Amino acid sequence: MAALESSIRALLRPSDQVKVVLEALVAPAPKDSGTPVPSPDSLEPRNRRILVVVSHSDGPNTQEEGSVFILKSKSPGRALDQSDILRVYPVFGDFSIAMAQVRRETLDLRPTPQSSPGLLSLTIKQGDIQGLEPLTLCTQHVQTLRNVLAECKRLKELADTPTKTTALTTFSWLAPYSSRRAPLPPLFDVPQDLRVARTPLHTRLSAAFAGEAGDDLSDIVLIRDEWIRNSARETCSQGKQTLKVRIGTFNVNGNPPSQDLASWIGGSASTYNIPPLKEISPFSVGEATKDPFESTSALSEKDPGDSGPDLLVLGFQELDLSTEALLYSTNTLKEEAWCTAAFAALGAQAEQYEKLASKQLVGIFIVIIVKKTLRPCFDSVVSCVAGTGIMGLMGNKGGTAIRLKFTPPATDSVKNPGATVLTFVNAHLAAFDEMFEKRNADFHDLAKRLRFDLGVSTEGPAPVPVMCNIFESDVLFWMAHLNYRIDAPDADVRTILGSDEWENGLEILLQYDQLKSAVRANKAFEMFSEGPITHLPTYRFSAGLLKDDLGYDLKRRPAWTDRVLHASNAFAPVEQLSYAGHSQITMSDHRPVSAEFTVSIDLFDVGAAEQAADKLYRQLNGLEDAHEDTNARVNLKIMNAAVNLGKISYKKVVTQQVAVRNIGKVPCAYRLVPIDIESSVHPDWLEVEPMTALLLPNEVVQITLTAYIDNASASRLNIDHKELDCTLILHTVMGKDHFIAVSAEYVPTCFANSLLRLTLLPGPIRSLKSSSELLAEDRAINAPREIMRLVNWMMAPDINFDDVFISHADPKVVDTIRECLDTGTDFPFSPNPRDDRIPLAFGETLLQLLDSLTEPIVPSELHARCVEMTNRDEAFELLDEFPPSAVNVWISVTAFLHFICQSSVDPDVRTKRIAGIFAPVLLRDPTNTVSPVGRRNFILYFIS
Repeated sequence: MAALESSIRALLRPSDQVKVVLEALVAPAPKDSGTPVPSPDSLEPRNRRILVVVSHSDGPNTQEEGSVFILKSKSPGRALDQSDILRVYPVFGDFSIAMAQVRRETLDLRPTPQSSPGLLSLTIKQGDIQGLEPLTLCTQHVQTLRNVLAECKRLKELADTPTKTTALTTFSWLAPYSSRRAPLPPLFDVPQDLRVARTPLHTRLSAAFAGEAGDDLSDIVLIRDEWIRNSARETCSQGKQTLKVRIGTFNVNGNPPSQDLASWIGGSASTYNIPPLKEISPFSVGEATKDPFESTSALSEKDPGDSGPDLLVLGFQELDLSTEALLYSTNTLKEEAWCTAAFAALGAQAEQYEKLASKQLVGIFIVIIVKKTLRPCFDSVVSCVAGTGIMGLMGNKGGTAIRLKFTPPATDSVKNPGATVLTFVNAHLAAFDEMFEKRNADFHDLAKRLRFDLGVSTEGPAPVPVMCNIFESDVLFWMAHLNYRIDAPDADVRTILGSDEWENGLEILLQYDQLKSAVRANKAFEMFSEGPITHLPTYRFSAGLLKDDLGYDLKRRPAWTDRVLHASNAFAPVEQLSYAGHSQITMSDHRPVSAEFTVSIDLFDVGAAEQAADKLYRQLNGLEDAHEDTNARVNLKIMNAAVNLGKISYKKVVTQQVAVRNIGKVPCAYRLVPIDIESSVHPDWLEVEPMTALLLPNEVVQITLTAYIDNASASRLNIDHKELDCTLILHTVMGKDHFIAVSAEYVPTCFANSLLRLTLLPGPIRSLKSSSELLAEDRAINAPREIMRLVNWMMAPDINFDDVFISHADPKVVDTIRECLDTGTDFPFSPNPRDDRIPLAFGETLLQLLDSLTEPIVPSELHARCVEMTNRDEAFELLDEFPPSAVNVWISVTAFLHFICQSSVDPDVRTKRIAGIFAPVLLRDPTNTVSPVGRRNFILYFIS
């Protein structure tokens, strides 16, 4: 048996594992409902079979899949090959395997093994694959048969509850083993999982490098499937239809509606307060005989012809805070009250809308309202809930989700329009500042447990439930009380929010935002997008005396806890139009948040797309077998294998293209691979697109090479070398490697250097031929000449500094100034009191230069001590611990800042604004652990 298993493993690819091996005999198909009756010739060698349970996985984070292989039995010592694979039964859908006791043959009394009491039969069926007939085998290996049944049961359970679905790639790993190609799976029923769709294809391929191709058979299937999916949709696309969606999220803190919601619901700037009305009490909604907001809505006078959103989706949290609601929630009165208030806020436009769907989990409630004219376009509406609260189950925290399909109306050119799947999630995550990791865990828990029941598949002999996750959508929206806080001192947050002296205060605070930190660290929501936040934090407000000047509760640090996020695939791009908090609605300790989007709906005919996909699939027939005759069949040609990008400069884009042609007789694919397993495919200063592609015979693909030098790459290139050379390795999948030689000349810049290196330059950086020309450290100049040149120019008389460092400058002028610094040439600008454009550019160049330094002016290890300084004398004493070059720059820059602040009309306000701008530059804190106000105060000791 060990030799047999070794032979089977040699037949399989590295990603496929042998789970169970069973030796058996072919038996006649069962008659009626009985078990098979073996005949005396069953023992013939030609009837012997090997049953192998095989599992496949592409990595630790991918779905395991399984299949049952039926192979010929060969005599000992003879190796198995692919022709010995007779049948392949994928374990999914309608797959079944059943065991039964073999009946004794009453007319055959010979004591043969087939009539022994221990002889068992097993019947394998897979009704999802046309032409794959059931098979019945017999065996005496009882325990091994039990292992087969147990393993098939496990794999079937995995297939029935997948974590990710990629319609075209499911069980595509079986293609190389099967001479009979499985039919093309449906492309347009369930969208590809967004977590897969938004991951670049080349990162999903097997690990490979020069000389080591990886798993080409799996890679070619992935590339093929992606190509078919995209090409079929592009071929059949008939344009786009725009769907306007307005999303709202509101933690109502258990309160009933008591104000006009017009500004939140419809975008109006209403501040009209409505008195508490008994008619809208959750205990008396049914008693109302007319719309209680009919005469009080701020939108009642709005032009009915004004076009509102096509889809209005509102998420509420803490709708019900009662103790009983933690255990059960059957009362819909509060839900009805808020729905009534939402329609009332629409005013005259309310007649255009109707409720499509809603779902509630205790206090977490989501409702979808649509335009009546579009109601026929929405169908397949399903919902689900999951609690993550007390004991990880209670509904005080958790999520509700609604999934629906939008199908555009049919036209002459699109008779059977394809649907776009939209999914909306309303969530409430763990509270309290310190529960950052719990919030991340709640997100992943909801991502796993929010699953939709799409009904029952009746295609097989037995009904099978069909489930999908929230990510199997074209567009996914999260509107939520995410509860992420601001990791900055409470006093700092209130100081920045309550003062106009912080030019970029919200931007500074958002650097400390826990949600953005989670995204940066890939801990949660990393695939989602969020619009720019320009509104004040929406949490937590107080109705009592313990509040600050902005109304925030003194016991709770303000935070952007209420957010709207989105993700979409390439077929349904989303554009965000607005993102706002609504401070005029004050009935809760939260302020509601709204966001408007347009979704570009792809117009295509399903039948035409399926025909196109089938044609493309047949067009690529044999792609997996192209390796059998590589030289004759798979052949790519690089039309220009040597590329010279010329001179590349700091933050300047240089682009060239490389043509690749398929000169073979069959379709083929390429992928770019690194030179070894520890290297990257291309250097960080170069981008290559596309990284992988499929080409039909004689087709040409243009590979775009884009060079761009940012601070990270410039900091190395300034020191290492000026000549840039790299080799791109283009691997033909199931073929040979090709090489593209890329060369360029780097133009050094004074930006992205260390302060010490700038003080060791004997002249302008462009004149430096080699590192050996650098000055010895004991001969270093006092401060970088580039910084001093900028400061000296701006210290000239009659310069207008009113908007310097405040307004943005002309990028072309900044480029000119930087070029003069790098080359040492004179600035082509003279101070002119009537020209504000040039001083702005000098100020922005100074900020950019200081921010590009590889180390902050103030060493990181001194930041904590800087914010502890309580007076000017202490601050000046700390300068003794600065490096010499940093001390000189600090004194020169702060003296200049003091000069321009004191020459202002309002020196005090100007000083604080300038200090807030320079604090994150001079005391750069990438970890966001130091007080932003403390950093600003340290600068104020020097420039006030």
